[in-house]
Amino acid sequence: MSRVAGKPSGSDASSPARPAVPLRIAVLGLGLIGGSAAAAWRRLGHDLVGWSRRPATIEAAIERGIVGAGAKSAAMAASDVDVVVLAPPVLAMRDLLAEIAPALRPGTIVTDVASTKVAPETWASATLPAHARWVGAHPMAGKEVSGLDHVDPGMFRGRTWVVVPPPGAELQAVSVVSRLGRELGSRVIEMSAVAHDHAVANVSHLPFMVSTALSDAVIGDPDFPEWSTVAATGLRDITRLASGDALMHRDICLTNRDRIADAMARFARILDTLAAEVRALPDPDAASGTEALATMETTFVRAKADRDAWLPNAR
Repeated sequence: MSRVAGKPSGSDASSPARPAVPLRIAVLGLGLIGGSAAAAWRRLGHDLVGWSRRPATIEAAIERGIVGAGAKSAAMAASDVDVVVLAPPVLAMRDLLAEIAPALRPGTIVTDVASTKVAPETWASATLPAHARWVGAHPMAGKEVSGLDHVDPGMFRGRTWVVVPPPGAELQAVSVVSRLGRELGSRVIEMSAVAHDHAVANVSHLPFMVSTALSDAVIGDPDFPEWSTVAATGLRDITRLASGDALMHRDICLTNRDRIADAMARFARILDTLAAEVRALPDPDAASGTEALATMETTFVRAKADRDAWLPNAR
């Protein structure tokens, strides 16, 4: 199986497919992503056991049918399953891997749903026993809300599920992790951890940081109560990501620090250039036919064309 970055793995599924052979799956972390995946896999016939650091969350997941059973510890949940799915905030994964490592039976596949991949792959390589099989994953789906109350089993349908095999990964383990994404109706692709983290720093993490900065600059301004009377969908839509889970994004920044900082620096340079173009504009009465006005228009036309060309492929 090829490991070419971004290469599709399997069919471009648009609807869930029932598993030929049900698996016993432990989901460790029952928030929005972990809970949604668990609920969807259980509906498809897999045997789901769940664990969360809060016992009340485990009880709620059982009551709502998201998982069939709960466990008192992460190690107990992972001790007798085919696949372990790690779904806590990414920084918590390091300790969680150490906790479950002694309990894993030979051949157990360990995967995750974290938004960064280099750090988890490094921790897994250093922590898991040789008889376990690590294959990272990242479903490119989510909402600006978090927690079990917002679980959506259909969240992954038509979205991209990135499978991130480490060097030398067993094909069978890669196949199982890919299958779990396809069964939820996702389009599965494979990337290396480095390629993944570089890509998402630009297409996912930078948009969150821009949304956060804009929210801070505008909604956080002391004069916003006055401005808010004319605020509408434009501000609401572009700051939506700023409502995301703070702990999750803190950990994302920590584990993808340099790539995110580089993306933000490039964006800042572009924003500075745009500000300079605006400042160079003449007074309205003298605007017609000026070079500065043409430059501004060219910038807007180029940006619109780039986005419009991408939209048909957006997921």
